Amino acid sequence: MMQGMRDNMKVIIWATAIIFLVGFGVLQLGGVLNPPNAGNGPAGVIAKINGEPVRYEEFMGMYQNVLNQVRQTREIREGEDSYIREQAWQEMVQTKLMDQEVRRRGIRVTPEEIKTSIRFAPPQFVMQAPGFQTNGQFDYRKYLAELDNPNSQVPWSQIELYVAQTLPQQKLQQEVIAAAKVSEADVRDRFQLINEKLKVRYVHFAADSFVIDTTKISGADIETYYKSHPEEFTGPPEVTLQVALVPRKPKDPDFATARERMLGIREQIAAEPDSFAKYARTYSEAGSNAMGGDAADAQYSQLRPSFQAAIKPLQPGQLSDVIKEERSVHLLRLDRRWMDPKTNQMMVHYHEIGFRVEPGADAVREARKGAKALIADARKKGLAKAATSHGFATTQTPFFREGASNNDVFKRFPEAESWAFRAKVGSVSNPIPTENGWYIYEIADRQPAGLRPLTQARVFARERLLHSLQVARAADAAAQARAAMASGANDAEAARRFRGVPGLATAITRNGYLGSLGREPKMVGALFGTPPATWSRPITGDWGALVGFVVEHQKPTEAEFQKQAVEIRNQLLGTARQERFTDWMQTVRKRAKIEDYRENYFEA
Repeated sequence: MMQGMRDNMKVIIWATAIIFLVGFGVLQLGGVLNPPNAGNGPAGVIAKINGEPVRYEEFMGMYQNVLNQVRQTREIREGEDSYIREQAWQEMVQTKLMDQEVRRRGIRVTPEEIKTSIRFAPPQFVMQAPGFQTNGQFDYRKYLAELDNPNSQVPWSQIELYVAQTLPQQKLQQEVIAAAKVSEADVRDRFQLINEKLKVRYVHFAADSFVIDTTKISGADIETYYKSHPEEFTGPPEVTLQVALVPRKPKDPDFATARERMLGIREQIAAEPDSFAKYARTYSEAGSNAMGGDAADAQYSQLRPSFQAAIKPLQPGQLSDVIKEERSVHLLRLDRRWMDPKTNQMMVHYHEIGFRVEPGADAVREARKGAKALIADARKKGLAKAATSHGFATTQTPFFREGASNNDVFKRFPEAESWAFRAKVGSVSNPIPTENGWYIYEIADRQPAGLRPLTQARVFARERLLHSLQVARAADAAAQARAAMASGANDAEAARRFRGVPGLATAITRNGYLGSLGREPKMVGALFGTPPATWSRPITGDWGALVGFVVEHQKPTEAEFQKQAVEIRNQLLGTARQERFTDWMQTVRKRAKIEDYRENYFEA
């Protein structure tokens, strides 16, 4: 029995190790993977990173690694191969750059360091091997027993190869993050930020409560504001992009398959009228599946049109036909229908089964062709015109600075954002794959660093001028309210007279959030400087003005600081190290010369 377990463990760990070892280039498979013939670029090479080739089989090992990681969490959908390849590419670039930096710095590991790492910090894939688990958790004693077993069937030599490859990168990372420091003042500042609190009664005057006569705003007023507030119109380089999405949508054959599946479920429910909840829990992917498909009360007129049409002819207890949406199919059972006496609107209560319809191979192939055709056309006549002629919508992003796009695609694929700031205006990107389809970008315009010219900033300058006038009106109202309260008026009365809103914030900290008013750092800072049991001066913020009465100022003790200091320091240090490594990696990537030949080997 023990031998069988060891043999089984050998297979499991060896199979897992193969994925990681190939992914990190430790095992060289030569031409086994049969790479296709390249067009432009060296044969069998999909890219060069600082002159170092990335070979097809090496990249496919990394791709298989990422693919298996995704498979551990969910099924792979049709057409996701390109998206997963992009993830593998990002990992490959980082791995190559770190390997090059390891060599440049002369970082080495000794056989003793490798053995120590295996003993005290085993690789993640080893810790996840079922043979080393007890009740779903890594069992270190079981692991040590096998490590010290002279007859072990585990392929320790291959694990040593993996550690020999990755340990230098770990040492490099330690060198990079070693410069991250956290001072005693940093710890105390964070402690105060978390633990020092105010309880404040306030009267708030929102800027948008005060109307400005815009007919009296002249061009000279706008120019004066622009010249007197240059900091508001100065910034780093910014770019704006035209964006098109070529979606991966299911086609009629995909819906036909899904409809047949749903009709089979419908037949089962019709034969067992009380089984709807059971089938909903088992098959539905709608948010109501945990409740057995119960969608609760809903106003009929607020339902999506397809649901309205399906429910309209039904009597309570009846099942709808299969409903087709853009990417899903649904089955409904009407439970009851009634008129709400308060709103005089029809209400319904129903149960639902719904599941996503995934695009099949033909749909994905058609979408890929569409993306290629759109790019070819966009590079001739511009993305907006090309997208319109191909039946795709486009949008234009606001101007954004590098590293602040708030674009999830750019966060996952930073080379796309780097391209936006380095390619020529009018350039069209390669297709960038995501779960929903292929994004295509065109650089619409770019602004250099410095003061934006008034011709570009005029609209924004006008908005800022109007807002500043509204804030000034709010501050005047706050001053009048404070004077009234000093003469005996209460909070509610002063608020009513001067267009304010009274409120109470019970746990204001120095992080800038002022209860339900949101983030107002200037207001919060001024309130912390206000003595307890007194009204503050009128305080202006980003969105208005207020006066506040400090009911209580809670100051933490030194004993509380000593109790929390270690945990806070560790948190700050962890964040500082992560930021240090991320910044370093971004700098290395920007410096790198990357020659990309992937289009010779893979579809979009």
